[in-house]
Amino acid sequence: MKKIAMLGLSLILLGLIVLPIQGQAASHIEPGALTAPPPGLIQPLTLFDPNFSYLERGAGYISELSNGRLNIWGDTAATVHVDEIGVGLTLQRWTGSVWIDVISGTPAIDSDSAYTYQSHILTSVAKGYYYRTKSSHWITHGDVYESGTRYSGSLLLPL
Repeated sequence: MKKIAMLGLSLILLGLIVLPIQGQAASHIEPGALTAPPPGLIQPLTLFDPNFSYLERGAGYISELSNGRLNIWGDTAATVHVDEIGVGLTLQRWTGSVWIDVISGTPAIDSDSAYTYQSHILTSVAKGYYYRTKSSHWITHGDVYESGTRYSGSLLLPL
């Protein structure tokens, strides 16, 4: 009976310690932000399906330029020259609960190449939000089509 009482007391004390910490973390808003930050992004160590033959890697990036402008860019690499290689970029904004697409650019597509690159400078985005780049990568080589999607880390564009 004592063991059950001690276990119950331990669980209650643990709940008192953990719950306030979670509540504070969820409501923390950085200076210059209109929302709490997005949850951390966990990406697998392998960039794409390890069984892919040609799509080697790809990534999307985001950085803040002067005067509150954002630059997003991305690249795709293949293991050999392929018939077609492409990268498409989408800027996403964190609403406080979900990521939404803000703007998508025209994809960069190269033929008979092993690499492609794309960059955009975006000037008219709302301040006070977190942004990230969603990048789509693909290749075609003969009858083979391989594709994957990656997400950059998030960046706060302060008020």
